[in-house]
Amino acid sequence: MKRLFIFSCLLVFAYTLSAQSRMSSVEMSYLYNEDHEFLVQHKVATDGTKVKLFLKFILNSGNVKFSDYRLSYDVRASYIDEKEVNSAVPLDSSSIIDVDFRQYVYAFEFDNSMEDQLVVVDIFNTVRNKHFNLDIPLKIKDWNPASFLVYEAEKDIPYFAKYITKDYPVRIVNPFNQNSTYEVNGVSNNLPVALPPFDESVKDSIPQVPLDTAYGVNNAERFQLYTEGIYKVRSRDYPNQQLTLLVSDEYHPYYGSYSDLVSPLIYVSTNDEYRAMKDSEDGRSSFESFVNNTISSNERVAKDFIKYYYRRIRKSARLFSEDREGWKTDRGMVFQVFGNPLQVFRNESTELWVFPSSTGGRLRFIFDIIAEDGLIKYKLIRGNRYRENWMLAVTQWRSGRIIE
Repeated sequence: MKRLFIFSCLLVFAYTLSAQSRMSSVEMSYLYNEDHEFLVQHKVATDGTKVKLFLKFILNSGNVKFSDYRLSYDVRASYIDEKEVNSAVPLDSSSIIDVDFRQYVYAFEFDNSMEDQLVVVDIFNTVRNKHFNLDIPLKIKDWNPASFLVYEAEKDIPYFAKYITKDYPVRIVNPFNQNSTYEVNGVSNNLPVALPPFDESVKDSIPQVPLDTAYGVNNAERFQLYTEGIYKVRSRDYPNQQLTLLVSDEYHPYYGSYSDLVSPLIYVSTNDEYRAMKDSEDGRSSFESFVNNTISSNERVAKDFIKYYYRRIRKSARLFSEDREGWKTDRGMVFQVFGNPLQVFRNESTELWVFPSSTGGRLRFIFDIIAEDGLIKYKLIRGNRYRENWMLAVTQWRSGRIIE
């Protein structure tokens, strides 16, 4: 009943509230489309009632220019809270703190004395007369954004990517307290891959091995992380807050060996096939054998499979990485097999993805939104209803038919 209620609420929000300027009526699939006319990323820090927000806006098409857009924001109590008249605050050149090739970084601050839970950024393409909305949570249950952020080493702006390549220099910066100090501790990155959407079993947790690297850094001090893993950043000044950082190898999201290429094939291989590839002493031979014998003996089809399947792995890294690689997460798993969602709707506690169904109608995935270990995570509500569509999609991949 809970799942039915959540789903019903999302549909009601999505299709009946559009005239009232409520966030849950806004279709946000553009956020997961890396071919969209623009890309947008954000970072937010809070300290009590103080909020500082950074927005990276990237032009992603040669057919648009910065003058085509007007950006503004407003703060709301919730997703169903209507936008107040004249509440929008424009973001103009005075808000820009960094300029690069076809991209701006905006920064703005406000006092959230009313304890609103949501910032809504309106991105208006004036040429097309089309609005896009970005929702930025200020609170999820008992969680608030931390007071400190990872910054670039050479620029006074946040590090926006969802993972850090080892040896890449960064800083930890608190925009509100320049005297903060931090402890950085790591554990091994051995978290499991997401189970198929119809598999409701619960796996035993895997103990994570502490890394023999620990860092003590001052505010804005440059440092590097030399070992792959998952790092937690804490400050004595803010004992209830932490940042979680995924540190990858120098090739990520590409792969440096054939044996590494095997791991993402778990979604389109049988248990026996996958085990045989992982156990093989010749990674290249096992990988090429799977692609040429299972996917297709046609060279062009086999190459297309590799191209599109691993391009999606790279997209997942940029879009969905949390405390593990993007393709291992629940959203990354669905994205890897089914591609860009046709529609995306979100409220405080859930996110809904809509796809055309192979069996007719619509296929809907609902993710619970939780805050855990200093991250916002998306947990798929699994069910046997997904089995048929999953099997059909996997069969397409295994037949060399690309799902785009």
